[in-house]
Amino acid sequence: MSFRALAERTKALSNIATSARAYALLIILSVIWGLAFDAISVADKLLSPINLTLLRWFIAAAGYLVILPFLGKTKVKFETKDIPRLLVISFANVPLYHLSLNYGETSVSAGIAGLLVALGPIFIVLLSRVTLKEKIGTNLAVALIIAMFGTVLISIPDLTGKIGSLVGVFEVILTAVAYAIFAVLSKPLVTKYGALPIAIRAGALGTIMLLPLLPTSNFVTQVSKLPLIGWAAVLYLSILSTVLGYSMFYTLINRGTVSRLSIQLYLIPIISVVGGVLLLGQGISLYTVAGGAILLVAIALATRASSPKK
Repeated sequence: MSFRALAERTKALSNIATSARAYALLIILSVIWGLAFDAISVADKLLSPINLTLLRWFIAAAGYLVILPFLGKTKVKFETKDIPRLLVISFANVPLYHLSLNYGETSVSAGIAGLLVALGPIFIVLLSRVTLKEKIGTNLAVALIIAMFGTVLISIPDLTGKIGSLVGVFEVILTAVAYAIFAVLSKPLVTKYGALPIAIRAGALGTIMLLPLLPTSNFVTQVSKLPLIGWAAVLYLSILSTVLGYSMFYTLINRGTVSRLSIQLYLIPIISVVGGVLLLGQGISLYTVAGGAILLVAIALATRASSPKK
């Protein structure tokens, strides 16, 4: 075997290993965030939306402080010109996304909430096309349509009840918009400074933005009465879903196109349904199984999609 052939083979094996690590990270993140919706359904019964958001991010901020000394120097010193973008990401990531999600889930049926949150990848694809100039190929567009159809099927069992208030519908749509904003706008900063530095900065600033809400809530009273199951749910949301989850999320953003990642993360509702069945004793229907299978097809199509041509 010639030296050139050996070098090409080594490079190919390295690319395969890199892709395998990225997909493993994607699956782990999908499991963590999928089960997070089950944790939210538990915590929402014990804490108000504001107090759940406050407690989750207070603990998460402490977690970020613990790992901060091990971070080392960033790739590039943070520049003043990037502060406005970081502030927008922080606001969209913490107060806007989590408050709208927690409030929306208290006034909108689970099926409607699932459908509306699934709009997030659509907003991400559109926003990444406009701001990041990402090319959206035919396969990726088809995958998105298939994924939405799968989401509708999964949500059918929960669509028989009342939709909920119009305010609740707006809150859940706002959640999807917030998700798209911080996912897409973070790409340049993550590429420039690294995933963990941006995750920590955005989390810390977002937590500070929540502080004005503290005096208006009965935070201490509710937290002091929180049972063990409530603490388990909150700690899961704070440490695994937030500190670890967002670190993984920004790492994946740094490694690939945001639009494709948004569709691959349709694994999350599948995991959420499985978690609801195994952990919360929720039922499962033929619609759920069919919808999950269709989502897997969409994810496979998005994963195999080649880079679009000009």
